[in-house]
Amino acid sequence: MTELEKEYGELLKTGKIQLIEKVKKLTSKQFSYSTPHYFIGNIRSRLALITFSSNKEYLCKGNAPIDFESYQYKSQKLGENFLDLENEKEFESIYSSDIRMFNYLKPFNTIRFDGDSITKNLKKLTTEKLELGLVPYPSPDFGEKDFMVNYNACKPFVERVLNGVIAYPRQYVVFIGSCFNNILEEYVEESESFRFLLTSPNYPNQKFITHFTRITLNYNHRRVIAGIAESFCDENLDSIMLEKYGQESVAIINRGFLLSNPLWKQS
Repeated sequence: MTELEKEYGELLKTGKIQLIEKVKKLTSKQFSYSTPHYFIGNIRSRLALITFSSNKEYLCKGNAPIDFESYQYKSQKLGENFLDLENEKEFESIYSSDIRMFNYLKPFNTIRFDGDSITKNLKKLTTEKLELGLVPYPSPDFGEKDFMVNYNACKPFVERVLNGVIAYPRQYVVFIGSCFNNILEEYVEESESFRFLLTSPNYPNQKFITHFTRITLNYNHRRVIAGIAESFCDENLDSIMLEKYGQESVAIINRGFLLSNPLWKQS
């Protein structure tokens, strides 16, 4: 937390971050300083997820806390954002990405969920998992291509996330999105790529090929077994397939494949 606290102090003191200003100059992209998302949830969680960035609209309301302790407290309590809305469609629209994450993470069995109450489950999920944002300052147009073209300038983002991962013991570490295959390449010691079919009764005549990569990271003389969930963002996957995808992710990380006839291959 020392480096994060130092950077947050820079923001409070100057109203900007030197690293972000450098990236802005190189890419001509815009970033918002009002609501940085370094992390969400429990920093000691056994389950760590890393996303490229978080542009969830409900997280971008209001201004950042005035001191680091307040920021840390707020980031650990963001589960309270989930409100009981009478309109089910409105709820599903606002929290669609969180509901996808909930379905995917159920098979990891690191969090005890509360029956069928989606609101309580989302609160618990957000509070008990750790979610780290690679690029913590929201941007409407900064993407993977910009990151990789300017990798040397953006490398501190990667190091900050990896420091967060190794700060405490983790049972599962999952990077969300295929972009991390390129972003983490420098730190990957071993890599195994898998592809497999998923089906759902909601799509009886269709099968979807999904991908997941098991990696061993070597960072600061520490080895971390992790996964890259390339297919998590595939909108073809409904809640049933997302849960199956989670089951396979756990099995692959633990080296115990579930599918009887998987279309998997090692790289």
